[in-house]
Amino acid sequence: MSDYGTGRKTYVRELDTVNPSSDAMAAVCITNDIIEVKVYERGFHKDIGRFRKIDKTRYLDVETGEIVLFQSKTGRGGISSSDRYNWNRAFERLRRIINYNFTGSSNELHIILTYGGNLHMTDRGIVSNDFKNFWKRIKYHYGTMEYIVMYEPDCKGRWHIHVLVKNKNADTLFIDNRSLQDIWSHGFTKVRRTTGNDNIGAYFTVLLGSGRGRKASRIQYYQKHKKLYTKSRGILIPPLYRMTYSEAEKLLAEHNKVYEKGYSVLLENENIEVNRIYIMQYNDRRNGK
Repeated sequence: MSDYGTGRKTYVRELDTVNPSSDAMAAVCITNDIIEVKVYERGFHKDIGRFRKIDKTRYLDVETGEIVLFQSKTGRGGISSSDRYNWNRAFERLRRIINYNFTGSSNELHIILTYGGNLHMTDRGIVSNDFKNFWKRIKYHYGTMEYIVMYEPDCKGRWHIHVLVKNKNADTLFIDNRSLQDIWSHGFTKVRRTTGNDNIGAYFTVLLGSGRGRKASRIQYYQKHKKLYTKSRGILIPPLYRMTYSEAEKLLAEHNKVYEKGYSVLLENENIEVNRIYIMQYNDRRNGK
């Protein structure tokens, strides 16, 4: 249940079965071997705006049926309902971008940059500048590469950096960790391969649930005017396709479904259903496909 102070309430109830109607609208995102699908029984149409204003303080998200306050009450974990919703959408976009550009190839690396010793870095602005300077030195030593950089705080608000790096002009990418640590110069570094991971984006983008968990405990340190991630120009944005569910079924018939859930979004009381949402994920790298 989501409580928006003096506003109305929405209830999300998990459905026992996933059985969308053939004419329900689907949003399909294809990111290499992973396909994400959201199916909406109502409240989703290409000719209407994404958000519909209800009154001075509330608006309706016609994609999900959720009613969100412009300024909402803080809930469990110190996260407001609208903030949790917005962060989840940001993590979803990041996951799709990662999976569209990184597949676990030998020309990819995952780099971790930390602040060592007694330096407890809590200034997000300084962290951004440190990365910009670091990347200039990386380009000097290793040439131009594509990257997605993610800034993440620990549970005490101390920042570190995750960087996914890809050299599109080479079959293999190798960066020595000792050299990397000298280039970074602020603390410890670690270089990892992405090979063997069949959903790289999921590792970095655990969604916020009820206000508990690893991401939820740290979200208070993220600043709304600061980006969750930045990327180089060569990183591509995955397209989103709109179609009916019957069309999506034909498209996905030969792909390997690994996850599905159905939710009913209800307003005020369980007799008023605002929307019905089905979430599905296909991954052709699993089960030997």
